Amino acid sequence: MRNRIFSIMAGLLVIAGCAKEVAPEHSPADYDFLVLKADWADLTKTDMNEGNSTWEAGDKITVVYDGAAYEYVAESAGETTTFTSTAGIASYDPAKSLVAYYPATDVAGTIKVESEKALTFKEGTQTNTSCAPLVGTPKDDNLQNGALSVVFSNVFSVLELRIDAGELAGTAKSIKVEPASAEDFEGYLSFTGTVDPVTLAVTPAENGTGNSITLNLPENTDPKQAMTLKFPVGRFSTASGLKVTFTTSEGTYSRSVYKTGVTSYVQKGDKFYARHLAKPMYAFANAGGIATAEDLIAFAAAVNAGESIVNWMNADGKVVLLNDIDMSSVTSWTPIGASAFSWASNALSLTSGKMFTGYFDGQGYKLKNFKMVCDNATTGGAWGLFGGLGAGAVVENIVFDETCSLEVKATAPTDCGVIAGMIWDAKVRNITNNAAMKFDGNGGDNKRMTMAVVGMAFAETDSTVISKVINNGKIVAAAGGNTKNGGTAVQVAGILGFGTNHLNSSDIVAVLDCVNKGDIESATARASGLVAACNRYTHVRGCDNYGDNLNTFKTSGGARLGNITCITGAGSAIYNSRNFGDLISTTTGAVGGVLCLVNSDDNVLDGVETYGRVISDKANNSYKGSFFGQCSKKATIRNCVCGGTVGMYNGGTYDVVEVNADNYFDYIGQVGATAVNVTKENIRYGKL
Repeated sequence: MRNRIFSIMAGLLVIAGCAKEVAPEHSPADYDFLVLKADWADLTKTDMNEGNSTWEAGDKITVVYDGAAYEYVAESAGETTTFTSTAGIASYDPAKSLVAYYPATDVAGTIKVESEKALTFKEGTQTNTSCAPLVGTPKDDNLQNGALSVVFSNVFSVLELRIDAGELAGTAKSIKVEPASAEDFEGYLSFTGTVDPVTLAVTPAENGTGNSITLNLPENTDPKQAMTLKFPVGRFSTASGLKVTFTTSEGTYSRSVYKTGVTSYVQKGDKFYARHLAKPMYAFANAGGIATAEDLIAFAAAVNAGESIVNWMNADGKVVLLNDIDMSSVTSWTPIGASAFSWASNALSLTSGKMFTGYFDGQGYKLKNFKMVCDNATTGGAWGLFGGLGAGAVVENIVFDETCSLEVKATAPTDCGVIAGMIWDAKVRNITNNAAMKFDGNGGDNKRMTMAVVGMAFAETDSTVISKVINNGKIVAAAGGNTKNGGTAVQVAGILGFGTNHLNSSDIVAVLDCVNKGDIESATARASGLVAACNRYTHVRGCDNYGDNLNTFKTSGGARLGNITCITGAGSAIYNSRNFGDLISTTTGAVGGVLCLVNSDDNVLDGVETYGRVISDKANNSYKGSFFGQCSKKATIRNCVCGGTVGMYNGGTYDVVEVNADNYFDYIGQVGATAVNVTKENIRYGKL
């Protein structure tokens, strides 16, 4: 199998793999033996190049069926291909087990990750002689015209190292990867053994595991030339990271990577999933960084072109700001990781562009005079300082000062955030935003658009984490031509616009220790100080809202508003979080001091407090309440506190009731008969 080329820079070494001559294609009926059609279970991030692996003509697999092993060969290249054999399976019975293994093995059913491998180069590419093992099983009842569809899955993860040896002398000899500390390393790097084709659980052979992998480089390899190496690794976890040792003809040099810890696989129930591990390193070379606006623009361009970013990394492989950056000269901005996405049926897919998957550390420095104007016209666009942050990305320690601003004028559905439009299995932390945010876009009716410090967050194979983000910027938002109030509404917030996860995942979007102090003036259907929509498996923990929320959504009674979130979907929860801000709807919106709608039996509200005013012309306890707008679910509610004021908007004159220990439960919100945990024991009265 060969991986699509991932460009590093002009003239740099890149990965290819296992290329073969293309064979002519035929109909399955042309063959005497069973034909196999190969496909992927899913395009996971464990594939060699950002989820885009392809078969190559001539790839060989071993097929084990009814106690016998057969060799099959791929006819053509592509994400799907046809495997044929000159001495294969003569007749197929679906009641009998069939399992396919890639690469083809001498011992049927054995898979391996070799502990030592010699790499070769040809015309500027690395021939990937260390291919990632795959296992394939048939789809049910799919034998048609002599062809059987087989779905392949990744067994092990792929480690990606981008290495620049800088000024090291001599010729490069080898690169060795091993645990940085044996004490906290669990698992193995190399492997020989068997795999369960259903669960992808593996069983090592006797003496079948090892804790190091050595890649021997070709003779006369120049260590000064940047290299990207991709190779499979076994299943392991480590808190201390890995040690990379680079040996040249003049000496041996070591560097640790993944210092914050790494796990190479995910287990959910009895099923195992591999992960793509990309660690860009400016290893063994002089440290770089971003010192000027021009540097930042050049860095963004390199990311978006898929080129090497080692020039902006320090010795730990982090892209870093070296000082405050004045962006006043920047009149047009293209986000770092400019990309677009499609979210449908609770699944997210990248439709264009490249996400940023590295480590960006602002080191506490400020961006100044950064006037970000989003005029995106691409459906599903992600826009901000970063567009899309992909699996494993970390962005931290950045300050946007009060001279910055974000203005959204997008003419297509866009997820827009000061720091990032979309984050997917990534982490954003220690961000302080003082930039005002203004929404005046129009993506169309029934089309989701978001605006916050982070536009949308999605979790699939790992938790997505937004932690210690502070928003001080004021938020002003027009209706955006959208009359909807559900998942396809315009959603604005101080911290996160929309949080959700994959339909088949229980990984969470975590919003931790965040604070919003920015007031909101909006005409959108959803607006919240912290998270506009906790759509699926979004957890808010240890967060505070101090901002006031004034809403003028033009559809009378249509807005869904809450000052911690507007809605909690399946698997979502709020822990130890407080609201101090006022919530005022001028158009009879559905309102709650904490949230509008508790929407799932598995929701949790634990240690949640609210003390602000809740004002709307809706009748009390009819999608209106000091705590929530409505709850008819068996959600877990405990240790909560409700105070503040409830009232009618009444043309702006307000007709209010100050809740107290005697009457607070009369105004807590609309309670359905099945909301058995909405009790005075679980929600107590409190005041500041």
